[in-house]
Amino acid sequence: MNDIPHSVLDTHGLPGKQGFEFWQEHGGVYFDLRAHKEYAQSFEVRVDCWHLGNVLMAEFQVPAQDYSRSRARIGRDGTDVYMLEILRKGSSGSRDSGATARAGDIMIYDMAQPSASRGGDNEALTLFLPRNQLAPHLKAPDEHCLHLLPSSDPLAGLLRDHLLSLRAHLTEMPLDQAQAVMPATVQLTAAALNGTVREQQAGSVRMAMTDRIRTYINAHILDPNLNPETIAGRFGMTRRNLGYLFESYGGVAAYVRRKRLSLIHTALTDPARNRQSIETIAEAHGFGHYRSFALAFLRQFGLTPREVRALAHEGHIMPSVSDGRLADWAHWIGGLK
Repeated sequence: MNDIPHSVLDTHGLPGKQGFEFWQEHGGVYFDLRAHKEYAQSFEVRVDCWHLGNVLMAEFQVPAQDYSRSRARIGRDGTDVYMLEILRKGSSGSRDSGATARAGDIMIYDMAQPSASRGGDNEALTLFLPRNQLAPHLKAPDEHCLHLLPSSDPLAGLLRDHLLSLRAHLTEMPLDQAQAVMPATVQLTAAALNGTVREQQAGSVRMAMTDRIRTYINAHILDPNLNPETIAGRFGMTRRNLGYLFESYGGVAAYVRRKRLSLIHTALTDPARNRQSIETIAEAHGFGHYRSFALAFLRQFGLTPREVRALAHEGHIMPSVSDGRLADWAHWIGGLK
């Protein structure tokens, strides 16, 4: 018996305005949505989503629309997930410039980064992967928002065929088997993305060393003495070479800062820490100067720390895990860690 949790949203049969509003109530948790035109008769959306542990696979059928993620929205939901979208029909890509995916192509979205996209009457198979599952295997983990993998690319073709085959078997596959396939799925996804990264990002030795350093940083992220100098000394290298390894992150200091700010965002939305002052939380995460911390937080999330805490108190942070009107799949995305 198939025990993979399955969630469905379907607006078929609803009047156009009501259908769009219902879709906006769900998709609008994560994206600012705008329809390309008025749908007087219908706005037909169908979403089928399967929960494969800490990975989601979903089929989307959606009319033409614009969808974007601003820094303010990223600050509100804190979602740190990669979306891999296999286009079966329609188009998808940047609203302003850049490549557009067509049927057979794969488009990658980094939900932790701002984007402005446009889709045209899409049918797509989408994989949702938490950053902590995929990023450690990528040579340039922060360079994949609106990254197009064309159908002509052999590795992209392998990935597409693998995901389509997995989808074809989901209705007869028990959950433990689906979960057993995920490590291979992550590795194949990383191979496809790494195969199209700039040549200067290549190098297995460099990638292995970067992974070792990232693991060390993540384990010592609350150490107030964690900085480029101490990290370089720990691994017996110069700051210049350390910076070269973390070039795709904007430098090792930027990597550490982003990790700490993400942890602070989580702490500010945790009801159990309501009584802790923001200053105390910031200091516990390595920020001794409140003003510089607040500015860095605002740049990363588009909201001040006080605004994030206030929104959390009002129930506006992560509505996908608190709004009982939403279909399960909208909750599931917010729960990916």
